[in-house]
Amino acid sequence: MKYSVRYKKVYDKGNHIVDICSLTRENRESEYYSIGSHTPMTAALGEKNQHYFRAKKGYVLNPETELHLYVKTILKYRFDTEEKFLIKYYLKDTCPFEKNCIFYDKLNHECGMLEERLSEFDLKQYYDTATIEGYYDGFTADVLLSSSIVKRRPVFLEVAVTHPCESGKIASGHKIIELFVTNEEDAYCELVEMPKYDYFGKNAPIKFHNFKTEKVLQECPHHVSEKRYFPQSPIVVELRLPTKFYCYPHRVSSSPLQTYYDNAKLGMLFASNKYSKPFVFDKAMSLNKQSFVIMGKDIYGAVKPWVVYTVSWNGRDYSHRVQAHFDYQSALKNFTLAQGKEWNGGDTLSDEC
Repeated sequence: MKYSVRYKKVYDKGNHIVDICSLTRENRESEYYSIGSHTPMTAALGEKNQHYFRAKKGYVLNPETELHLYVKTILKYRFDTEEKFLIKYYLKDTCPFEKNCIFYDKLNHECGMLEERLSEFDLKQYYDTATIEGYYDGFTADVLLSSSIVKRRPVFLEVAVTHPCESGKIASGHKIIELFVTNEEDAYCELVEMPKYDYFGKNAPIKFHNFKTEKVLQECPHHVSEKRYFPQSPIVVELRLPTKFYCYPHRVSSSPLQTYYDNAKLGMLFASNKYSKPFVFDKAMSLNKQSFVIMGKDIYGAVKPWVVYTVSWNGRDYSHRVQAHFDYQSALKNFTLAQGKEWNGGDTLSDEC
């Protein structure tokens, strides 16, 4: 793999970072040095090609060494100068109500609320010092983040150009953020854990080692300890297949849609047919108040356990539209859009199949 030996940023003689974009033909002859090895640099300001810094005549840059030193220096510079030093990595939800919630699937150890979430943390809330080649517990970190105020284990920032982080350092149990770089711009990338499936390689690969992997939810808006059944007999409605609706009002009130909505309580059996029996997992009125939406979950092993019903009133009777999904995220997208809201969660499994 080839690495760029042309750089956009260097030091001036006062060790201030200078960007090539700030240079003119008048100040191009000033003294400049590479950020990594402090090698004398000169500015190339051609008419056609992109402007950059390169080693002065008679000096040679080792691309791998220079890039490694450069990224370490920039990471420390970012920590020292930026208001926040954000990292984002995936945490798997765990539910404190799993033993007594009807929606918790003990076989698959999952529930609608249990998903991997990209969680954000500001490391400057925990650490105040960044040290290049910092030493701790027998290991040297490329950049060591530590606290001079509170005694806590530091975080290692490791830069991988051609060689990944050594296995012994990872096995030590210390928190490590490993950044794989190929050019100087990677030093400024967001410190976000690489998705499991990054087909397009849009982000510089970043791995998080020895960070906690689970987050215990403090509360769950869908927690129900027992299944509920409406005291009246169900109404059979002919959709694509006969379906029993258990919360269907037997009498028309002055507010028929609201009455139906109020009948559908969390944890109540909402409908049943030969494919599924969804209990009310979540519900919401649409933004225009012309319909309401029920997200239901089958707890008996349906192939598509997540079901979204949109219910409206046409002046004479109720209309039901239904879509079934394999996974919670797909159902959540359907549930959100059916309310008339925007969805910002990206593509889901239902978009692919």
